[in-house]
Amino acid sequence: MTYATGTAINLEDLLSKLSTFATTTHGGWTEGYLNTTNGWFELHKGSLSVSFKYTKTGTPTVLSVHQASGFISAGTAPGAHTADSGNGYNAGATGHTNANLETERCVRDIGNGPFPSYFFFADDVDNDYIHVVVEVSTNIYRHFGFGALDKFGNNWVGGEYAYGHYQVSSTSATQTDVSTQTLLDALGGSSDRLRCGTVRIASGLANQGAAVWGASASLASASLLDDTAGNVRRQIHGGFRGGPLARGFGNVAGSFASGAIPLQSIDAWYRDPSNARVYLLGFMPDVRAVNIRNFEPKQEVTIGSDTWTMFPLSIKSAAAVAGRSLNSGIAYRKVV
Repeated sequence: MTYATGTAINLEDLLSKLSTFATTTHGGWTEGYLNTTNGWFELHKGSLSVSFKYTKTGTPTVLSVHQASGFISAGTAPGAHTADSGNGYNAGATGHTNANLETERCVRDIGNGPFPSYFFFADDVDNDYIHVVVEVSTNIYRHFGFGALDKFGNNWVGGEYAYGHYQVSSTSATQTDVSTQTLLDALGGSSDRLRCGTVRIASGLANQGAAVWGASASLASASLLDDTAGNVRRQIHGGFRGGPLARGFGNVAGSFASGAIPLQSIDAWYRDPSNARVYLLGFMPDVRAVNIRNFEPKQEVTIGSDTWTMFPLSIKSAAAVAGRSLNSGIAYRKVV
């Protein structure tokens, strides 16, 4: 099965249900550990290992997200597996606090439940992925996930990605807040280089040098910092909240009345560090950006034979509430 939804009583229950979905219900993934003593969780398949940390020194409110190219062992902490991308707090294997974890890639303010609903979206026909949406409290959402791009061309090796959700919590936040990060985001600055989504770029791209990771951060010239092994990282231009597709379609608000429901693909581009060129790498499968001005959280729409479920980026609210994301939305294809 490639879709599941339900409720969870706390963060550990949510991760346990994600593990069951990945390894059994949906299948194909292997659990490296669900270590409730240290606050560790790991899943791997092929060249993608994703691991997570949460605090055991207090009530967890943050879930860190790490990406590597392989799993080492059950005794290896998140962030220390094979060729780690460098995103996700890994200064300490244990004793980490919520404040530590939110300094790098994470799901910020996910809390410890109870969660009114969660949604696991997956498919393995072409590119296997699992995209997760958590309703952390009524009509407030967090997103995270991992998988492989629907690649454009076969002359390069890689395409696996992972992302968290760093949501700015101020009351003035909007759908274009530069420090908010989720999916392969097009916005962000120097403080977001360790919070953004990453893509494995093992070989085959122009002037990539020793790089094996791309970081989806909006920095045309500044360093993207190094991965855990000390290799330089290259820039990926993500397509959520920016980029060529978003510029054309991001502000178009569809409705049932008009019959127009414009869903915008999330593209990924590699930036050549030596020449003024970018190269299309591919698209995130079965996830779209959508203006939800005329749609409600969790509303489903059917386009042809496909059903899509729509969610706010965080909170759909015109009022100045903390962490609002106005009409910025994300739609996931529901494969059953």
